[in-house]
Amino acid sequence: MKRWYCFMALVAFVIAGGADWITPRMVHAESFYQGKTITMILGTSPGGRRDRISRTTAKYLRKYIPGNPNILIQNIPGGKGIPAQMKFSRSKNDGTVMATVVSSDMEAPYFGAPGAKYNPREYVWIGAVGTGKQRNVLFTHKQAGFNTLEDLKSRTVALGSQGVGHRSYIYGRVIAEVLDLKIRWVLGYSTPELYIAIERGELDGRVNDAASAKRDRPDWFIKEQIVPHVAMALPEYLPPTDDPFIANVPSIFQFAKTELHRDIIRKFNTTDRLGGAFALPPGAPDSARRILEQAVLKLNKDKDFQKAWVQEVGIRPFQGVFNAAEVEKAVMTYTTWTPEVLQGYQRLGYEAPR
Repeated sequence: MKRWYCFMALVAFVIAGGADWITPRMVHAESFYQGKTITMILGTSPGGRRDRISRTTAKYLRKYIPGNPNILIQNIPGGKGIPAQMKFSRSKNDGTVMATVVSSDMEAPYFGAPGAKYNPREYVWIGAVGTGKQRNVLFTHKQAGFNTLEDLKSRTVALGSQGVGHRSYIYGRVIAEVLDLKIRWVLGYSTPELYIAIERGELDGRVNDAASAKRDRPDWFIKEQIVPHVAMALPEYLPPTDDPFIANVPSIFQFAKTELHRDIIRKFNTTDRLGGAFALPPGAPDSARRILEQAVLKLNKDKDFQKAWVQEVGIRPFQGVFNAAEVEKAVMTYTTWTPEVLQGYQRLGYEAPR
């Protein structure tokens, strides 16, 4: 009789809300992800840096998730990342949908971008693979004839980007305003298309992560076919790569004449934990998050993953991983805006070129 009362008490406890207490143990069971597929959403085309980060991480992450589920990459490019974030934020929150989210994905709702009805602060953050400090460089191809900063200021420069709101566009707009450059913007390219357009002479150059450019087009560095002009990085984060060809590029910060420009440049350089961050949709169970967080953390000791990172991602040596709390703190910091920076950032990054 005593056992019966204990059993009924346990049933009543579960019905009253005790399921929240036992769910973590249930979700941590080997069978939770057994035979399932996790969809990883990212707002970029195949072939770019974020795509390489996602695919490389997914390949090694699955072996640390109990049940070894398949991880399917779903690319949703275009629309300043908004379509991808909208789909992700409204996805089923049972632990089978996650996303690779970068800092630029978090901005649109704060600037009132049409359709950006999502809140990054509500995402259930899993962790991140560190990608290092922002070290993007404005470079032109040698054939364009811009050999110095003075050359760059002397006539119109044709720069390319994926679109308004993309990082390469925002960085270029800031650099152009600080240096008082005349820019002709050509938008709508994918990352691979930008390299081709520059080589064909359709564009003079672009802003790009220096390490990514070296990985994607090593011949440009070996043959010194590009001219690096200025880096969207704080002076303490230079040089942009360990390549001697690009080691002496100056920081745009030293040319900034207004506090607004300096504040925007500082803002860009607070995102080292947000270059390859992973999240579950709002409302996902914390117990599922913990499974995935532990899997991410185990990559920190996986030598095969770290070798693959160098070979397949190739942006710079493995930078370690961040746990969920560290990523969430970075998200809260990045999504806190002063009115002045918000207004300046919106004008430079989210208005079409004139």
